[in-house]
Amino acid sequence: RIGNEQQTLLIIDDVLLNPEVLVEAAASTPFVSPEGTYYPGGNAPLPAGYLPVLMPILRPTLDRAFGIASSAHLNVTSFFALATLTADAMQPLQKIPHYDQTDPDCLAFVHYLGRNQSGGTGFFRHMATGYESITADRRDDYRQRITAELESVNLTGFAGPDTPNYEMIDAVEPQFNRLIIYRSHVLHCALFEGATLSADPRIGRLTANTFCHVI
Repeated sequence: RIGNEQQTLLIIDDVLLNPEVLVEAAASTPFVSPEGTYYPGGNAPLPAGYLPVLMPILRPTLDRAFGIASSAHLNVTSFFALATLTADAMQPLQKIPHYDQTDPDCLAFVHYLGRNQSGGTGFFRHMATGYESITADRRDDYRQRITAELESVNLTGFAGPDTPNYEMIDAVEPQFNRLIIYRSHVLHCALFEGATLSADPRIGRLTANTFCHVI
């Protein structure tokens, strides 16, 4: 449990027996820039067998960690993500922590598939509001505040522990074949400082990203 809000952060190491198979699949799959998101790189489809293998094994742990009813249905989507943009090429919104959705019943998975990478994933508190997650009732207030803040600061680097107006409350190192799971409404960001940002999935910051909506 992290931060004042005691949000659940699940960390599972050595998830797959043969993670190299995923890396090689990514190396033979074209990546494209996603539409409608601020992801600083490219996405590609994961092998069809990834979720059918992963989800049945994870389900009891997800139920226990996030209080999911055993009768609930999970609507799951997944894709490769390969970060390639430098800080100079990023827009201001890409240089601050973000949330994926305001729905606390949506979970985000990040499966690290890059070897010898720095960075990882950081979790944050917005200092002016104290928010560590953005729910529907907080969204408008938060958007107004960060719009004003972005107009008054000059963001020169990647999002991280020194990002103005935010406090980093926790971080996870990007160990190869490590999976982290958290509610997608928490404020978080990839920590790119020191990471190898390459378009080659075999050496770049490759992850398998999953969104799981509890219905």
